[in-house]
Amino acid sequence: MNFKKINLSEINFVGIRKIAYILSLILVIVSILTILFNKGLNLGIDFTGGIVLQVHFEKDVKIGQIRDVMSSLGYKNAVIQKYGTEKDFLIKVQENFEKIQDTTGPLVVAFSTYPNPTKGEKNLTVKVKVYDEKSPIKNIFIRSDIFKELKELTPTDIYDSREEFGVLNFSIDDFKKDSIVTLYAFGVDRTNNKGVEKEIKIFVCSKNADITKVQILSEWQDTTYKSSSEGVELSPTEKIISFLKERFVEENPRIDREEVVGAIMSKELQLKSLWVILLGLAGILIYVWIRFTFRFGVASVIALFHDVIITLGLLTITGREMSVQIIAALLTLIGYSINDSIIVSDRIRENLKLMRKDKFITIVNRSLNQILPRSLITSLTTLFVVLMLFLFGGKVLNDFAFALLVGIIVGTYSSDFIVAPIVLDWEIRKPSKKRG
Repeated sequence: MNFKKINLSEINFVGIRKIAYILSLILVIVSILTILFNKGLNLGIDFTGGIVLQVHFEKDVKIGQIRDVMSSLGYKNAVIQKYGTEKDFLIKVQENFEKIQDTTGPLVVAFSTYPNPTKGEKNLTVKVKVYDEKSPIKNIFIRSDIFKELKELTPTDIYDSREEFGVLNFSIDDFKKDSIVTLYAFGVDRTNNKGVEKEIKIFVCSKNADITKVQILSEWQDTTYKSSSEGVELSPTEKIISFLKERFVEENPRIDREEVVGAIMSKELQLKSLWVILLGLAGILIYVWIRFTFRFGVASVIALFHDVIITLGLLTITGREMSVQIIAALLTLIGYSINDSIIVSDRIRENLKLMRKDKFITIVNRSLNQILPRSLITSLTTLFVVLMLFLFGGKVLNDFAFALLVGIIVGTYSSDFIVAPIVLDWEIRKPSKKRG
């Protein structure tokens, strides 16, 4: 086909390239500053390690209530957000959940009740004292979700004194049926290292509007319970799930998704993701250099950096997390963008052979106008599909589709306003010895 015979109403792409440069520079700078002010990318669990729980409640629950539960477990920085409906939530805890060694020895829990509820009591006092079996510790803390009045006492030299630790006032109003009360005790040694938290379960039996029996649940079923957890590998996920079910009994929480990523694995994933993108860019540079010229290769890679940085900036501005899905979207974006760049480069190369007498600036502008209809049709068709994915694909695919939406728009723009203009200005400043 002789492209010289094609009569098109031409857009002066090369005439507005400086405006395009300025616009791109502004977008790139804003994106970089946004990422820097945000102290880096908003890395998700895939890259930081931690826990992700998707929880559904049968009744309405407020975010503040869930946050109180997470804070009581020590996860004050947990991210809690609604996920789709008003009754679905996403809980994210970004921490290192590798094996945690206890810093204190086994705790011994002494347990007594006043009076003895043999005949039944409406009110009962339960005394709990906790001490370290192996060595003196600085502090022992105990908490309970049901009994808020239980104080965090810090008796000195508790190993020697065996002083009373805490008092629970049981009332029949609190127990209209048989119940299990869970207390949580942990020690802090003299170097302020927190020990592993031990569970102490107390069984409360109610009958005929009276408390008839209170006992600690242990394998000996007596008043002394040794809770040993030295060298135990904790399961924070099970702990969180158990706590949610204990706190929200009527709301009946259901765990729809559970993910745990170790810190070592997340670090490896960060490095692998970075290497995948860098090797991809290097491969593209080599491929375009071999197929076309080094100038086209450099221009294409610059455009790809341009596309990726702007996409990352918009992801940061909108508060979206970096995840494996986002990396997949970025790689898809790179492939899509380089395809457009190759189409532009190929058309310029063909026109160099067909329009030998024309100036390079004319050839570039004509080439961009010739591929414009094809680029628009391809981009709009792809955008429509990705938009449907964004709107109706659900929460799991939402971030992936958003990154693709941004990438397709920016990638189509950069192929016409970044790649070809860079090659043109390079040619103007340093003309090639041989064209075509």
